[in-house]
Amino acid sequence: LSNNYIFDQDYSKISFKSIENNLKGEWEWDADNFEVNQIGHPFQGSVYFSAARNNGHSYLSSGTFTAAGSLQWEYFMETEKPSVNDFVTTTMGGAMLGEMINRISYKILDDSAKGAERIFRESSIFIINPSMGVNRIINGQITNISKRNKYYNIPFKMQISTSKNIIDRIISENIDMGNADSISTGPFANYNLRMVYGDPYTAEKCFDYFLLFTGFSFDKDIIGNVSARALLWKRNVNITEKAHNAIGIFQNFDYISSPDYSVGANSLGFEFMARTKSKRDWFLSSEYQAGFIIMGAATTEYYVDIERDYNLGPGAYLKIIMLLAKPDFAELSLNLNRFWIRTVSGADGIESIGLGSIEMKKNIYKNFSIGVSYNFYDREGYYNDHPDVKMFYNEIKAIAYYKLI
Repeated sequence: LSNNYIFDQDYSKISFKSIENNLKGEWEWDADNFEVNQIGHPFQGSVYFSAARNNGHSYLSSGTFTAAGSLQWEYFMETEKPSVNDFVTTTMGGAMLGEMINRISYKILDDSAKGAERIFRESSIFIINPSMGVNRIINGQITNISKRNKYYNIPFKMQISTSKNIIDRIISENIDMGNADSISTGPFANYNLRMVYGDPYTAEKCFDYFLLFTGFSFDKDIIGNVSARALLWKRNVNITEKAHNAIGIFQNFDYISSPDYSVGANSLGFEFMARTKSKRDWFLSSEYQAGFIIMGAATTEYYVDIERDYNLGPGAYLKIIMLLAKPDFAELSLNLNRFWIRTVSGADGIESIGLGSIEMKKNIYKNFSIGVSYNFYDREGYYNDHPDVKMFYNEIKAIAYYKLI
């Protein structure tokens, strides 16, 4: 209603005729901008998911509600024809973000709390999870005093960080466009929030472990990042006093948006995990994951359709995480991500995008740490009807961390 009567958006002026056209028409590829399609639709899907999840449905059944909500929107709530990419990102991304938001909400809630603490906790839920907040009013849980929920005791870590570029450089091999000078920044945010829910080696059920990383920058250009990975299934392979190996199936959501380049992916893959611990409390953790991108998006210089300047299609990915650490002392980490996206809608070709970092971190006092990181981003675009594009960006950052939980 607001989009129709207040913002006067054409797509919201629905009628019986528009519904009939949608039901009879073929599915297409949406032409909205990157932010709307890659992060807006997943958050819309998370509302559908939360409505079902907060009324007692499981992750999988709530996912079907998310798909149904997406379908009704595509057919009945807009004049544009149903979109393939919107349906995938709303359903997959919405279910994943919705479950993580719900789990985090349960970490905030404490049904045994009273007074000002209870008011603060319940009010916070309306900010991060409005569907849960409304549901708690309807069923009376907002004032009910009882035991803490079953998720409350699952380990949860939260860390904020801020960084400053010390060195940065871009190299472009795009001969025809020669756009190296137009690159203003890499896709790495300067202000970040990192949340780790559960432990991958002790988790037993779907989403008993996930990692959610969000970041933004407004210093020079607007940068927004959301990367998440969540355990769907796991089996222990070998467990000893000092070593733990396991295999698992993970779901991933990646949204990396910057003025010069953006990439998004909804994916599923297999992972091998290994953790070893020394006598002096140092431990080495390694995670290797590979799988399929169900729906990916990557910006390109050669395709523009209304607001859309990016390619869409499926693909593959590889993720590697290695961590050498001694708790509350120091850490050395390696994080590598590689995406391959085959264009189905856009400029025909293949996009190969890599993002990685090497980070050193030293605890200074209690929850405060400082560190330095080397970050790099590379892109190779191989096109059927256009010149190929190659870019490499790298930077060094000084970082300050504070552990909230």
